[in-house]
Amino acid sequence: MESEITYEYKDFLENGMKFTAYRNTFVGESTVHKHNFLELIYVISGSAVHYIDDTEYKVTKGDLLLIDTDQTHFHKSETGVLFADMVLLPEFISENLYSTHTAIDIFAYYLYNSEQFSTNGLPRTPLIRFKGNDLIAADAIVNAMCDEILNRGSNYAEIVSSYLNILFYMIIRNIETTNNDRVMNDIRDIIPGIIDYIEKHASSQISMNEMAKKYFYSPAYFSRAFKKNFGVSFSAYVQSVRVQKVIELLDCTTLSVEEISEKIGYHDKRELNRAFKNVTGTTPGEYRKTKMT
Repeated sequence: MESEITYEYKDFLENGMKFTAYRNTFVGESTVHKHNFLELIYVISGSAVHYIDDTEYKVTKGDLLLIDTDQTHFHKSETGVLFADMVLLPEFISENLYSTHTAIDIFAYYLYNSEQFSTNGLPRTPLIRFKGNDLIAADAIVNAMCDEILNRGSNYAEIVSSYLNILFYMIIRNIETTNNDRVMNDIRDIIPGIIDYIEKHASSQISMNEMAKKYFYSPAYFSRAFKKNFGVSFSAYVQSVRVQKVIELLDCTTLSVEEISEKIGYHDKRELNRAFKNVTGTTPGEYRKTKMT
């Protein structure tokens, strides 16, 4: 492997330019390099293996890589790959796209460790995979962008910025959809354990933070994943389980409401009444009277 090369933005951008895009056909192995600009690589056809900071990414048609400044990377392709290389300076985002909240969402949040994209318990990845209609649209947008820069017709810079806006919106949608799918799937294996734990500890003060820690998730991620899988928030689910246990005691014992309140772990009768009514629409006392008639 060759020694690392550092590229400057001036190697790719003409004087005054802060963004460019071009198509490139490649076979073999590129030099190991990094650069002081942001780079998007979109695969138009063929396949390759890209290495970013020692992590391997196999890419094919419809895949897009987001490469940050100062990330060491190189790529290989034995059969050949046609890709679009998009190069932009960080200031291009703030000057041209900030008001649209598109590029800033991607690079300020996604690449730079935002809460939305990388501290919610999900692995951060620079690889975006477009599929179906989004792949067709991304293909058309990227090729049109390259054509505009190649031909440089009137108002081409504004047209390219518009194309780039659309592409960033598509990237955001792809990330959000992928993350939602992961949230749904990631927690499914531990659902039986979660249900069992809540059932056994319903009379205790169950903390969502402690529950998240028990399964090695951040509280924010666990909360979102729980709601997507159970259809209700963690606190609402725990409350429904506790109320169900209150109903069982009302039905099967002669314990007073005060005694049940203490047994299930409510601070007092008032707290129990409020929780019970939220779930059933009535109070424990009214419920018991109805069952007795």
